[in-house]
This record gives sequence, C-alpha cells and structure tokens, in this order.
Amino acid sequence: MRHTFRYLVPDVPGEGAELALPPADSHHLARVVRRRAGDAVELIDGGGRLWPAVVTDPGPPARVRVAAPRPAPGPTGVSLWMGLAEWGRLDMAVEKASELGVEEVVLFSSDRARRVPEPDAWRRRRDRLARVAEAAARQSGQGRLPRLRGLVPFAEALDGVPPGEGYLIDPRGEAPLTAALAGAAGGRARLVVGPDAGFSEEELAAARRAGLVVCGLGAAVLRAETAAIVAVSVALAALGRLGAPA
Repeated sequence: MRHTFRYLVPDVPGEGAELALPPADSHHLARVVRRRAGDAVELIDGGGRLWPAVVTDPGPPARVRVAAPRPAPGPTGVSLWMGLAEWGRLDMAVEKASELGVEEVVLFSSDRARRVPEPDAWRRRRDRLARVAEAAARQSGQGRLPRLRGLVPFAEALDGVPPGEGYLIDPRGEAPLTAALAGAAGGRARLVVGPDAGFSEEELAAARRAGLVVCGLGAAVLRAETAAIVAVSVALAALGRLGAPA
C-alpha cells in the first residue's frame, strides 16, 4: 500500500478546484517523494479538515486538484502539559502526542528542571517543536495541529488547568491514572508531566490545592517522554478516543 503524503494548506478551495503548493511542499512532492500526475495526496488545513487531492502537475510549482472533503479524526479533549527535558526527548514527546491527536501542548519550567533556556534559545526551540508537531499531524492524518504554548512557570501552568480536568503524573500518586480518569469532567483531561527529576513536594502540594489529581502509571519509574506518551494513550483510551471512528 502506497503511503499518502499530506500538505498543510490553510485556505483550501472547493471541490474540483486546482491550487499550487508552496515552494517547499512542491519540492518535497516532486523531488523527495517523487509524486507524478495522477498520484493521490491529501490536504489538511490544521483546524480539523482533510481533503483528498490528485496531482495534476508536479511542477514546480506542484499543482493538485481538490476532491470532496473526508472526515478527519475529531477533537480528543486531551492536552499535555510537560516539564523541560533533554531537547531530543522533548521532540519525541511532542511528536508522539501530536500523532495521537492532543489538542494542546504546554511546556513549563519547574523546581527541578535542570536548565531553563534563555528567551532567544527557547524561541528557536519552540519553532522547532512547532515544525515537529506539524509534521507529526500531517503524517498521522489528524487534520488539526495542536496548539503549542510555553515556556510558562509551573504555577502558571496550574492556573491554566480548569477545575476537574487536571491529572498530574507522579509515582507518589494516590490513584492509578486509569481509575482517576473514570470521573473526567466533560470528557476532557489535562495531563501534567514533570521533568526527568520529577516534581518537588511543594509542587505536588500546590497541584493538590489547585484541584489536580496526582496519579501514577504503575510501579516503574518512567522517563519524562515515556510518561507523557503513556499518559496520553491511557487518557485517550479511557475517554473512548483511541481507535474511535472519525
């Protein structure tokens, strides 16, 4: 089965119309993946819509004819709030969370974060994370891009979690995540995962005061990116969003 390549096009015309892809996507289509006239591709708008399309001219610029839209996976109700980790591992967490369809990724600094980047370095890293999230959403056919925010202090992250939706992941948790999610408010879950060194006692106390449930993921002590991916998967399954039809 041939892989379907997807391209982000914010303004997609109606069925039967043709459009030209931007230079970078045109190069990718013609020179990297070598699509030809008649080959199928798909277009997403980043907001949850997806259109099959057919290459009419590989260009440059590459031109495609738009077909009728098809259903894309719906909103999941799951967001990931994650502490700082090594850059490559943070990339992995954002990539996999985006593939799974999280609606938002918020990065925060905390007491035990080993190194907090300067503003300029963080802006460059945030731009990279946005590209990672876009590529993952395109590859997986999600049709929507997760919102990406940060870097914010841990206290600000807590303030942004609505009552009844917050679940902080920590081995000292009083309940398994699967059990805690049984009472997820409105079918939504904000998952808060710390840095590799975990949360301080003061941060755990602050999270409980803010109404978050402190949850465990089993006996093993997981790395930050592993905990994030597992927590997102567990939440999607508990909310009936993992493997659900579009």
